[in-house]
Amino acid sequence: MLQSILLFGQLRVQRAMFTQYHFNALAINPAYSAIEDEIRLTALSRHQWVGFKGAPQTQTLTAAMPLANEKTSVGLYLINDKIGVETEQAVFATLAQKVQLSEKAYLSAGFTAGAGFYLGDYHSLTELDPVFSTVSEWRSNFGLGVLYYDDQWEAGVSVPYFVKFGLSGTATSAGVSKIASDVYLTANYRFAVNEYIKAKPSVLVKYTAGVPLQFDANVNAYFDEKGLWLGLGYRSNSAFLAMFQVRLTTQMQLGYSHDFATDLQVKRQTGTHEVMLNYRIPTRNSSVKTGSFRF
Repeated sequence: MLQSILLFGQLRVQRAMFTQYHFNALAINPAYSAIEDEIRLTALSRHQWVGFKGAPQTQTLTAAMPLANEKTSVGLYLINDKIGVETEQAVFATLAQKVQLSEKAYLSAGFTAGAGFYLGDYHSLTELDPVFSTVSEWRSNFGLGVLYYDDQWEAGVSVPYFVKFGLSGTATSAGVSKIASDVYLTANYRFAVNEYIKAKPSVLVKYTAGVPLQFDANVNAYFDEKGLWLGLGYRSNSAFLAMFQVRLTTQMQLGYSHDFATDLQVKRQTGTHEVMLNYRIPTRNSSVKTGSFRF
């Protein structure tokens, strides 16, 4: 029974559904690093079900930059995840390559690989039962993703945590873990409402074998002159979503989102909060105008 509990716990680590995934896409699909022609840094902190003791918390830091040939990009993804007495810190490197399909359409493919340290401090739950001992493990992982994009559409599929390899410790035996992988599907469409306002409906679907299908459906509006994003959304059987992003400087963007829970526990917690900071550094080949941020 304890082994089943441990495996279920590890299934949750590194599996957050980010509300502001539009601006933290590298954490879902490594192919997204190819979509930009400038250096981009994104820091995000997610605090889920605030008010519950031991509720999930996730912090990520992503960085991506194009190489000199403009077709290849590299990235870095750091994550700190905590739920209850379980924690994991991991770092991943990404590599993506894009090919031009037409004048405005591209297809990119990405690969990510890295390693992390998992700790299950079950001993802190009780000192009376020796079965509840501290569990730790170094483990590596790799993932894959593809993305199609043009001046209006984006559509991608990815498996960011494809296979886990136990490197040491007691959580799993050495070798390949049999924990189910998540499959993410993303799509969005961008269009102008008028001269000053643009809209971006989008959907994110997550599939895991043996787990109910989960999806986010969002609509964001971008006010170009103000550099302001406003958005609403819904997460299946979970929450209503509200978010905004504002341009602080020509290179920095701040975002916040709140998930309003719809389940029976809504009175016992104050929702989920997510704060994001996005910073970009133009390169010689940057085509996006300074201060616009990608729409």
